Amino acid sequence: MRILLASEWFTPDVGGVASHVRDLAINLARRGHEVAILTRKKQGRERSVYNLIELEQVEYFKIFHSLSGNGILKNILNIYNPDVVHAHHAFTPIPLITLRVASVNGFSTVLTNHSAYFYDYDYLLKTLGYIAFPIRTVLRKVDKVIAVSSVAAKFIGSFVSSSKISIIPNGVDTLKFKPYGSRIYRENFDSDFVILYVGRLVHRKGVHLLVESMSYLKKEIPDAKLVIAGSGPLFYTIIEKIEANNLRDRVILLGKVSDEELPDLYRSADVFVLPSIYGESFGIVVLEAMASGLPVVASAVGGVKELIKNGENGLLLDNKTPPTIAGHLIELYQDCSLRRKLASKARETAVKKFDWRIISAKIEKVYEETIEKRLNYAITK
Repeated sequence: MRILLASEWFTPDVGGVASHVRDLAINLARRGHEVAILTRKKQGRERSVYNLIELEQVEYFKIFHSLSGNGILKNILNIYNPDVVHAHHAFTPIPLITLRVASVNGFSTVLTNHSAYFYDYDYLLKTLGYIAFPIRTVLRKVDKVIAVSSVAAKFIGSFVSSSKISIIPNGVDTLKFKPYGSRIYRENFDSDFVILYVGRLVHRKGVHLLVESMSYLKKEIPDAKLVIAGSGPLFYTIIEKIEANNLRDRVILLGKVSDEELPDLYRSADVFVLPSIYGESFGIVVLEAMASGLPVVASAVGGVKELIKNGENGLLLDNKTPPTIAGHLIELYQDCSLRRKLASKARETAVKKFDWRIISAKIEKVYEETIEKRLNYAITK
């Protein structure tokens, strides 16, 4: 198949959508398909086993302001002539308008919804304003929809028929993220109990709560170290909390860590924590940590609840307060057998259910169904 993936974000952009699209492209290419990525032009875009179609700034603003893009995108579609157009995250210009042009011109279309927007349909409509109607109109014409979790499916079901929706979670490269391999980061921590957070430094991720929880660990876990990998607008707030709670020797800010270094970082930690307050439609970093054989403590929000079974392959936070977070960490610190059990089951879950080879095969099947549906429609028309 010739597959066009349309996304507003692509590496080196930060976030789950960008990494998902990259990994999907690589795995589809491994399965013998010809894959192209349609995205905004940006310095540092990765070129690999896929083609890269980058919209120049002028072209991007033309399609953004017209909400049409007929000339530019129709030309791209006609030249590349994909068997299927797969857009990611419809509530941004490139995926939305690509879907519109592809549908109008008879191409098979698939949309993956990566988000849940507080699971509040009315809130999103107010936020979108006047463009809510054209978005709904475009999405109703999409052939198939993939949602990364049941909460993401529930949300996108406000726009499309539930009969079109398949739930296919994000995948993880279990050969890349694995318990065995280099542990260079570990050399900096000796016998410390290393607590790891990977992600953007934004309020909804709850990283500030994790920093505050370190104050409760001073007596119970004297050798605890919190390592934070990521950047974002909450950076200076976190610095203030570190200073206010006298945690300079306990919290290490690494900034953004490269994709190449991430597997080593996960393996160098003792436990992974994602204390999100809301808005986790899935949680790719949780899956990476699980594949790396780490015990995970994560908030019971959104799609995370579909990844972790509390007490079996991780621990869920129902109450996201610093004392509660600290309590779970103390429990893991004191109970080595529990840590080993959760780590083993986490790895097993990642390999059996979320390996990219499994996930890409499921997405490929959706493509085949979409193409068959279009062919049958053309025959009966």
